[in-house]
Amino acid sequence: MSGKAPHSAPTAMAKAPVVLFGIDSRGKPKAARFAANHAGLAIKAADQLHLKMLVGADPKVAEILAKLPVGRVHAAGKMFVPFIRRDLYDKLLAAAADGNHHHAQTPPVGGAGDGAGSRRAGSPPHLPKGWQEIGVGDLVVAQEGREDGWYEAIVVEVTGDMFTLRWRDYPRERRVVRHRNRLGLLYPSAKPAADNGKPMKPAGIGKQEKQTAVTQPAGPQPLPNDWQAIDINHLVLAKDDGPWMAWWEAVPVEKAGDVFKLRWRDYPHASPVNRSRFDLALIRPDAA
Repeated sequence: MSGKAPHSAPTAMAKAPVVLFGIDSRGKPKAARFAANHAGLAIKAADQLHLKMLVGADPKVAEILAKLPVGRVHAAGKMFVPFIRRDLYDKLLAAAADGNHHHAQTPPVGGAGDGAGSRRAGSPPHLPKGWQEIGVGDLVVAQEGREDGWYEAIVVEVTGDMFTLRWRDYPRERRVVRHRNRLGLLYPSAKPAADNGKPMKPAGIGKQEKQTAVTQPAGPQPLPNDWQAIDINHLVLAKDDGPWMAWWEAVPVEKAGDVFKLRWRDYPHASPVNRSRFDLALIRPDAA
């Protein structure tokens, strides 16, 4: 989402002498380009993340590089490499075949990214209906850090109310431990079908009907108990439109049927988004 933390939406498209790319444990292609000041970290990360690497400023691959997302680097040196389209990945493979690559290792299925609680490749994740139902193998949403957002994670170990998680889309990142009350829940049932797979349009808006909107009151926003309870001025989690697949705290400011217009709680200057109530995640009401 544009306007968020500096590392999540770079404003400058710097040349990147190093590109990391590869296939994750589920067969999804991923890649990112890194500017010169992060080249050293990228080279070290290539082996750690089991990714291929393109080096140099070969004009043959300049067009490809311009289409790649800029690599995400945290202050601690941790890197995120987002998913990309298959056609871009194929072009990177072709460029690597010309001798511009560092190595060609890809993560094996069932390797380091598939710890306890992993489900068979291709099987849908289990979505718990409530916080007390969360167990090993379940898919939840966990906060990496206040400035880094929330990400989908899979439970790999449970000790009382403490959960060990691996990041679903970044399986080779270090696992984290979170309390039950600090996990977010995704809608656990089948979502109402949208027309031809297109984004759901606001319902009930006609010549005689308008969206409901209110002035935001001061003070904390209520946390809804379930998806049907979500209303204006409640606090929920919404996924942004950026390449990192991150979730952020958001507040509905308008609604039309099951579709909400939301503002980002901690980034009031960022553009609002429209989301179906079934595409939002819940924060535990007694967690605040």
